[in-house]
Amino acid sequence: MDKHERIRAALHGEAVDRVPLSLWRHYHCADRTAGGLATATLELARAYDLDLVKLTPCGLYAVETWAEGCIDYPGTEHDPPVLKTPAVANPAGWRQLPSLETASAALGRELESIGLVAAGLNGSTPIMMTVFSPLTLAYKLAGERVVEDLRQSPSDLHMGLETISRTTIDFARAALEAGATGVFFATQLAGSRWLTPAEYDEFGLPYDLAVLEAVADRSEITVLHLHGQGIFFDLVNRYPIHAVSWHNWETQPTLADARQLTDRAFLTGLDRDLLGQGPAPSIHAQVREVIAQTKGRGLILAPSCVIPTNAPPAHLQAVRAALALHPSISRQNPTP
Repeated sequence: MDKHERIRAALHGEAVDRVPLSLWRHYHCADRTAGGLATATLELARAYDLDLVKLTPCGLYAVETWAEGCIDYPGTEHDPPVLKTPAVANPAGWRQLPSLETASAALGRELESIGLVAAGLNGSTPIMMTVFSPLTLAYKLAGERVVEDLRQSPSDLHMGLETISRTTIDFARAALEAGATGVFFATQLAGSRWLTPAEYDEFGLPYDLAVLEAVADRSEITVLHLHGQGIFFDLVNRYPIHAVSWHNWETQPTLADARQLTDRAFLTGLDRDLLGQGPAPSIHAQVREVIAQTKGRGLILAPSCVIPTNAPPAHLQAVRAALALHPSISRQNPTP
């Protein structure tokens, strides 16, 4: 199997010659330029022979233009940029958000990165671009006050979400045109830590669907990433996606329980803290356990969330070595 065939088989729950692998991390200095992020992404892909490459740009990339002057960039490898002051300071600010052109400084930089990675891989490996949900971007613009606006100034927030949604749709489509095979759609507020299910149904779901449906006929790999604790896992079956990513070692459901809840493929399995702290034998054991639980079907082995920037290469090599030791598990009978 080549990498495209292996990923397609995994997404459809079919037999694979070996469980496919994806790894990703942030590059808090290199990601300030298109070439820097592309080079770092390609180096990771080649070092571990990844079957699926995910571009992981600055976590605030999609709001940089809206939040100009409000973001602090520490300029170190291990410290992410942070919103130092809210870019939307009051409810009326949601109505004043302008739609962004995809060629704008930050968005254009990321499209250039996609093109460089696609050229570097030369069609050998599928590529996903990270795209954040509109409500997640509202949070990145206003911080936790977005929940207050959601409850006290809903019409204002809805106006902002409509603008954010339009811009996100345009960017997601442009990312696929630039060379991405699919979309890693990340939502950080789809959980009881932030909202009630009814609140997410009003302020999250319709805007998520607008983005996902806009790329459904173009994206070959659409992954929903449910970030954090107490996640609304039922969204998996309500969205037009191929696979789900979640912190399976940190929150419910477990892999076994999730397989009873959905037939979507899994893009998870590696505990991010374990990848950072090790030791390698524990990583080996976890890889074997994940493959055994899923019988290697409907699984793309990947971190449950972004790998710590200080994770040593030896721990990532341990993942690849563990897969090489246990390839036969993937050829067992399919999960009922």
